Amino acid sequence: MLPRPRLVLPLLVAMTAMLPDVSAQLSAPASLLKPVLEADGSAGFKAMQSLGYTPLFNGKDLSGWRNPYPHGEAKVVDGEIHLTGNDKFFLVTEKQYTDFRVSVEIHLPEGPANSGVMVRCHVDPTEKKAVFGYQAECDGSDRRWSGGLYDEARRGWIWPSTPGRSEEVFLLHEEKSKEAFAQPAIRDALNRNGWNRFVITCIEDRISIEVNGVNTVDFRDKTDAAGYIGIQHHGEDGQTYRFRNLFIKELPIVPASKTVDLTNQSPVSIEKIDDSVTLVDFGKVAFGNLSLRNPETGPYTGTIHFGEKLKEGRIDRNPPGTVRYGASKLNAGSGGQGTSIVAAPVHPRNIEQTGSKGSHPPAALTPESWQPVMPFRWVEIEGWPGELKAEDITRRAAFAKRWNEDASSFECSDPVLNQIYGLCKYSIKATTFAGVYVDGDRERIPYEADAYLNQLSHYATDDHVEMAAVTFDWLMENGTWPTEWAPHMVFMAHAEWMDKGDVDWLSARYELLKTKTLLQRSATDGLVRSGKLDQTKNDIVDWPKGERDGFVFTEINTVVNAFHIEAMKRMAELARAVGKEADAKAFQDRVAVAKAAFQKTLFDPHSGLYRDGIGTDHSSVHANFIPLAFGLVPDENVQGVVAWLREREMGCSVYAAQYLLDALFAYGAEAKAVDLIVADGDRSWKHMLDSGTTISWEAWDLKYKPNQDWNHAWGAAPANLLPRHILGAQPAEAGWTTVTIRPCPAGLTFAKGKVPTALGPIEIDWTNESSFQLDLKLPEGMAAKVNLPATHGSSGVWVGGEQVDATRAKGRWLLKQEITGSNRIEVK
Repeated sequence: MLPRPRLVLPLLVAMTAMLPDVSAQLSAPASLLKPVLEADGSAGFKAMQSLGYTPLFNGKDLSGWRNPYPHGEAKVVDGEIHLTGNDKFFLVTEKQYTDFRVSVEIHLPEGPANSGVMVRCHVDPTEKKAVFGYQAECDGSDRRWSGGLYDEARRGWIWPSTPGRSEEVFLLHEEKSKEAFAQPAIRDALNRNGWNRFVITCIEDRISIEVNGVNTVDFRDKTDAAGYIGIQHHGEDGQTYRFRNLFIKELPIVPASKTVDLTNQSPVSIEKIDDSVTLVDFGKVAFGNLSLRNPETGPYTGTIHFGEKLKEGRIDRNPPGTVRYGASKLNAGSGGQGTSIVAAPVHPRNIEQTGSKGSHPPAALTPESWQPVMPFRWVEIEGWPGELKAEDITRRAAFAKRWNEDASSFECSDPVLNQIYGLCKYSIKATTFAGVYVDGDRERIPYEADAYLNQLSHYATDDHVEMAAVTFDWLMENGTWPTEWAPHMVFMAHAEWMDKGDVDWLSARYELLKTKTLLQRSATDGLVRSGKLDQTKNDIVDWPKGERDGFVFTEINTVVNAFHIEAMKRMAELARAVGKEADAKAFQDRVAVAKAAFQKTLFDPHSGLYRDGIGTDHSSVHANFIPLAFGLVPDENVQGVVAWLREREMGCSVYAAQYLLDALFAYGAEAKAVDLIVADGDRSWKHMLDSGTTISWEAWDLKYKPNQDWNHAWGAAPANLLPRHILGAQPAEAGWTTVTIRPCPAGLTFAKGKVPTALGPIEIDWTNESSFQLDLKLPEGMAAKVNLPATHGSSGVWVGGEQVDATRAKGRWLLKQEITGSNRIEVK
């Protein structure tokens, strides 16, 4: 018999649902606000398998399940589990689980009904209440506490809590928890007369619950660490409770175990610092550890130091920010036989699955068989007997298994730009170590905006990109808190679809994306509102805070709304791709309403610029280049916004620079974009080069972000900007079947390179002198819409020596006919 613990550990985190105070009435169609579960569960079954879940129910019989009660009936009907009875009972799994994410779809009967999903529960058939423990509530009553956390047959309501049904410790948050469940998003999460998807995640002492994509609870409690999964019939005589698509994903997931390998690398130099210290340089920073051959001259006992940074010719043992240093002791044998694997100590934040203070998404773990890895370039070995030879020491560096160095290239007439491209391309390669796109080495956690920028650059540099889709699925289950980070999930899905053209992949994820558009925070005018908590914490604009160009936060925020509108635009495209025409039209209609309100309320006709928000006259660069990048600026206002941005220097972070430079390249200011990339001073990629780093930084300099790390791929934007804009290759249709070729010379005299695509590489070689000449080689199955710069005095465009039909507009020539195969195209 299992004991029934009564000890309640202190409350560590309780989620109050960071929802805004939206006073205006929502008008968005209900079908756009949350996932729609089809009447037929087969699509959902396929989707869960695509998302990497394992079925708990095979759809045919009750294998793996049992009823520990003498009453109640469970049977399989048309691929569903039906529970009937006249007294409460639970059907439970035969297997126990520890850390996991479980997904169950529930359909309540009409009339009085109450059900739920038990997690980490206990079973004692000798007791009247044979099943007890944590339960995610499915509440069919007018109380609407679906998604609440209940402790069945033990401590009662945990979150929300209520007198008479909760223990004293939980009543401390009664007001806050009831307030959370009164918020419309949580209160209305349940579809009372249809199917509902419950997702419960248990990681260590953290329990989180989602109902139809809405996070309802995030709580920490150490009472139970493992147990069974169960589903409930509440006991109403004659009522049938229906369950389907029961899936589980056991945690932790280690993505690198499938997609990343350790590569042996020899040092580029070995230097004897003094009689007791040898300095080894591997040339570039990589995430890894060491393999050391046992010394021939005798046993070795000493210390191995790892570092990313030198100081006065030695490894900096107290580096700034999150720049890494570590040291490990080694006791090795002698005789030159055998090797030792030496790894720096694990940094606690790199392996945390939930924080000791507060809750955060889990860190991406690396395989235990590797032993720990950390980013380092230099190694100092103390007291090595005799001479350390190159063959004695190897770095085992972690890179994506399928990384193809020859998949991409870029070269132009500016040698600094070439070096920056090399830095940024290597940054993408080096940060594939975790199998998902993580935020450098400070936490090793994927963040949505970081991941999207990383994804764009990965597509532009490699030809077998699986990591983007893996990271997308990770983030859909482990989202982070910033407002603008949620729409980046729509951007990620759209980019993956455009790159691969995989409609099946998209269909399995489309409904889940509906929670990422910020529609739940919008009002009748289509614009998103930001409550006090959003204005002070959740709305990011840029990061770190000092990079916001004095942005003034208000209830209606220009940057937030630009991201919201762009997310809905892309959702309309995705809806059409998966055959959801009604959704596509609804999203388009909503975009039209929001765009009209955006222009009317946020554009200042006197200055010709966008204000930061309603209630302020301040215009930051962000409030202007982000709408410009998303095509929200009407044609008659573009010139003024672009002219103003041309006069500004780099007024944003390395993250936001992706959008700033995209906007400048797209609207004829490519020379300014390149100037910003190669500028002198400490706010450019040239500054990173001059510092000697081999992986891009999280910020322009430590003085702008003192805790920054030196291995952050969101700082590698030129890896995608240069191929997409200088070479000019971007997909125009999903799967690269049609592309846009729009090179931007930016004052350069030549550029050439290779851009990887799903159909094969695009090869581009252009010169820009007295005329513009482009040699273009497209893979089979691809057609190009060609848009070329109109050189001074040019009168037309020639393809293969024959003049072709082309239209001149806004300083460029647009070819009427699409191009295929290999061609020389000239503007003259």
